[in-house]
Amino acid sequence: MSSEIDATYDLIVVGLGAMGAAVTYQAAHAGLDVLGIDRFDPPHHLGSSHADTRISRLAVGEGEQYLPFVARSHELWSSISDAVGYPVFHESGGFIVTDHGGRGDRWNDFVTETSRIADRAGVDFVVEQPSDVRARFPHIKLPDSVRVGFEPTAGLVMCERAIKAQLDLAARSRATLRRNEAVARIDPHPNEVIVETNQGTYRGGHVVLATGPWLADLASPEHRNQLTVTRQVVLWFEADDLGRFGVEQHPFVMWVGETDEDYMAVFGRPEGTVEAVKVLSEQFLETTTADTVDRVISDDEVATFHARHVAPKFDGISTRCIKREVCLYTNTPDDHFLIEADPRSDRITVMSPCSGHGFKHSAALGEAVVQQVMTGTSQLDLGPFASRR
Repeated sequence: MSSEIDATYDLIVVGLGAMGAAVTYQAAHAGLDVLGIDRFDPPHHLGSSHADTRISRLAVGEGEQYLPFVARSHELWSSISDAVGYPVFHESGGFIVTDHGGRGDRWNDFVTETSRIADRAGVDFVVEQPSDVRARFPHIKLPDSVRVGFEPTAGLVMCERAIKAQLDLAARSRATLRRNEAVARIDPHPNEVIVETNQGTYRGGHVVLATGPWLADLASPEHRNQLTVTRQVVLWFEADDLGRFGVEQHPFVMWVGETDEDYMAVFGRPEGTVEAVKVLSEQFLETTTADTVDRVISDDEVATFHARHVAPKFDGISTRCIKREVCLYTNTPDDHFLIEADPRSDRITVMSPCSGHGFKHSAALGEAVVQQVMTGTSQLDLGPFASRR
């Protein structure tokens, strides 16, 4: 690794997943001379920004501070789709289901909270009778005791396609993208930040760290101590009638249980993706790292997943799993975002972690961070995502 400076940029973005790709695209679009660096070749399946689709909801039960970012992201997904000529978002609609109030620490009574936020914001969100939903979707095994809410403007972001689209658009705007290059050191100075990698050394006026589960490798101790990484399992099962689960026919279903680990989600299938039904659950008890995580999902793990999460709630989804992937969540103690200046320098912005609900906000967050880098402020308020909130 040379100590000589190979190139100088207005902005260097480290990590090109959901957040980094959005920042790189917005910066290049705004006319900045930007360098994007990733240790792999994004979009890839080793971090937190893969597995075909991500849920997006305008009625964001996680908190009202998120809604402006989802709404703006939906606008940006539309313009990005137009620019690249293929869709990166499907407005499929989506159900939220809570069992007996959904009393998990993470979710609480999520239908009620989502409905409250939707009412205040004027978002279309309808609390329905389980019997009415069963009449339209008889394969969803909804007992009369659950609460069900439906948002027609919700949908699915095509995660790998969205990353590819933004990186392609950034390259069109003359961004420099360096793939399969690992950052070894970030060295802030009063008027610049030096970024050393395994292939070169670069000078930036500002650096955005958006490395997801690898963030602890480069973050300050103050931020590193706030982060945990958890292993999540994503599975694709064959269906008796796959057409019934097409994204145009089938809204996503988020089913919140009595505990956080009872949560599960079923996704509609967009054309061109795995010919199976995507399902996932979440867990936040067992932590790992990006480098030591067990990426093998055993047959026993698959069978247990289906028996616990799928069979009791859905008919027509078989036990045959045709694809399985591990996804990594990078979590804060309160599950909210971490976006602020690094304690070492105002010229470094730490972006994320997203605690499992970041992708739907990523396009607008990228825009806001670039605005803040350029002008010192952003149109949407990033203040709620500072560590001292």
